[in-house]
Amino acid sequence: MTPFAKNKPVTLDQRGRSGLEILGSMQKFTSAHVRGKAKAAFEADPEGAAIVRGWNDRHNEPWAERIAKARDVAERSAAYGAERLLQRYVAEEVYVRGIPATERRRKEAEAFMQSPIEKPAGGTLELDPNVKYPDWYEVEWHLMPGGWDGYDLIGATMSSGIAPLVFRHGGYAAVESGDDILQQRIDVAKQFPKKSYGRIYEPGCGGVGTLMAVKKVFPECEVVGSDLSTRLLKNAHAAAERMGFKITLKQRDARDTREPDASFDGVIMYALQHEMPVDVNVDSFKEAFRILKPGGDIVLSDPPPFSAVHPFQAVVLDWDTDNRGEPFFSEILSQDWPQTLRDIGFVNVEAYTVGKQGYPWVIRGSKPL
Repeated sequence: MTPFAKNKPVTLDQRGRSGLEILGSMQKFTSAHVRGKAKAAFEADPEGAAIVRGWNDRHNEPWAERIAKARDVAERSAAYGAERLLQRYVAEEVYVRGIPATERRRKEAEAFMQSPIEKPAGGTLELDPNVKYPDWYEVEWHLMPGGWDGYDLIGATMSSGIAPLVFRHGGYAAVESGDDILQQRIDVAKQFPKKSYGRIYEPGCGGVGTLMAVKKVFPECEVVGSDLSTRLLKNAHAAAERMGFKITLKQRDARDTREPDASFDGVIMYALQHEMPVDVNVDSFKEAFRILKPGGDIVLSDPPPFSAVHPFQAVVLDWDTDNRGEPFFSEILSQDWPQTLRDIGFVNVEAYTVGKQGYPWVIRGSKPL
């Protein structure tokens, strides 16, 4: 039995399971095959070919204008329209099917969550009764009804249905069809340059996937995670305890961790940047710099910048901003984040990809000794 099997709260009925399996297969097929035809049509178009040749040459032209021109070409392709339509359909339908499927197993899910944990890992959860949510946080992220805290059994919906039956196939946002999203987190954790770390902090952890990846790479490391969402933190704590991972979780804003100065050897941010506005990112990086020890390392991973991908891929990524509950996607992918880190004071800053089509994209740097 894998550790994740211990945290599967419900067994979906045939109706719910088959509906989600169809969506997963649809997403895998459209991203693996239909999108390729749309990209080929883009490159075969004379205007598209010209855009490809000069993608990074027009430095004075805003990214929004460059992408708008590329989008005009992409939309000439019936394959592009069909692929985007199906992507939007799957993004909505996973909740239309997943939530009712969980509701039909509500008693089972509630019994699981209330059941005692045989061998608790000994981790801690610190919630803040006075937490204040910033205005930009009130979004139905990823088209999830009510956002992160909108549905009380969203943890069961994700772990028993949407994650294993749909997301594991990849093919959404920057994740390519067939990508192993669990292995990607491990690959990113391996980008820390040292062989060992005493303490690593993850702001905006959401669940425990990245923290567990860090523990897999650095078994002796103490890991601490924080997030704004009460529900995500509660679900993460319960999952970690059942899977035997001792993790410290706190309800904090990434801009104000309340951790002592120079108290961590590493900071990791995985898929967090695109969930926050630019100014919030900058303040979060400053906070990471503060809590890092001299010589400590930061590792960031998010979708690749527009400058690092094919123009057709940039159109696909930009599409998420208006169509998949990702309001900050495009503005984040337009920034020069390595330079931002240098301006804050980080050294040895570098940016590169550890996967296909630029994802996972990694930026790392160090706090000077």
